[in-house]
Amino acid sequence: MSNKRETYNSEPFGTPRKRAKRTFLGALFVIVLLAVTISFTVALVIAYLTPYVAPSTFGSLTIVGIFAPILFTVVAVCMLLWLVTGRWKTALIVFIFLIPGLFRISDFYNIAFMREVETKPSRSDFTLMTYNVRGFYGDDGNYSTRGVADYLDGLDNLDVVCFQEFDTAASGVESIDSLMQARKLAHKYDVTESGNMVLRTYSRFPIIASGDISGNNRGTSQWLDVVFSRGIERKADTLRIFNNHLHTMNIPTADRDDIADGDILQDGDRMRSIVDRIASNSSIRVDHVDTLDMVISATPYKHVVCGDFNDTPMSYVYGKLVEDHYDAFVEVGRGYGYTFRPMYGTLRIDYVLHSEGISSLKYVADEKAEFSDHLPVIVTLKMDK
Repeated sequence: MSNKRETYNSEPFGTPRKRAKRTFLGALFVIVLLAVTISFTVALVIAYLTPYVAPSTFGSLTIVGIFAPILFTVVAVCMLLWLVTGRWKTALIVFIFLIPGLFRISDFYNIAFMREVETKPSRSDFTLMTYNVRGFYGDDGNYSTRGVADYLDGLDNLDVVCFQEFDTAASGVESIDSLMQARKLAHKYDVTESGNMVLRTYSRFPIIASGDISGNNRGTSQWLDVVFSRGIERKADTLRIFNNHLHTMNIPTADRDDIADGDILQDGDRMRSIVDRIASNSSIRVDHVDTLDMVISATPYKHVVCGDFNDTPMSYVYGKLVEDHYDAFVEVGRGYGYTFRPMYGTLRIDYVLHSEGISSLKYVADEKAEFSDHLPVIVTLKMDK
């Protein structure tokens, strides 16, 4: 037996490889990525809270909710970058902050193949459109009344049409009224917003009661009870429609373009002014929505709440109104949901919500209609038995 002793390297896997030196650029990348991750994650958490906290509490931070989809996307990219760099624990922590957003994705985007197959029309169905026509003011500065009338003439089976910013003094506006009469949407109800601007609702069904909820320059709402009936086969039912135009965002066209292009970041004073204005207008909308919510809650009938809310799904206004209601876009919408054409079509601020006892069958925000800064939203609903 040999007395020769064998020696082994103390390292478990033999001679260790030299640890790669961390380069200056690598260290800088990690520092920048960490700063970006923390900043956008904090902003995303604030966006999560905006539907549940009154704007008066958050102040100018209210605007953060508008950018929720962008914030979520940036944080998700940061998580992937942490994975690529091999920092699994950091990536896991970031992912935890993304989890609440996963439950809100359908507020902004719905995958088409997950939608229900369209059913055949029945006597329980009705089609409602909500459309802010911007006083029939077209992109070219001329009246868009004729274009709107031609567009409506090409639509089939409209039962209820809810207009916001309907200018009764616009050139050719009588053609809209004539068309609705010809289409047997002969029942209508107006509520004045300011001067010649009104909320106007046309209905195929008889209106048996109506009223308005004045916001005193904080927004305008109208409600009307209609007798929903589709012949002798179906028993008549009362349906209440709420048509709403909540207080405007008050962002001029030039500011919208600069916000979309990122140019506004170059002018700090102007950016602060816009942020403060948006926050202030959000607080104004809340005052009206609290009153509106009490009226809606006391409604004894199945009902639909629609119109221009001037707020995104990550807002206190939407959060308040969607309580105990279903959002037609979330239920049956497809693709990325937007209804406001400026700012590269990133904002959904027009809605159709409905109560229990009503089902959503189809949702369309028609991108072909370019007669206003808003898209018309057309929804097919069903009165459940």
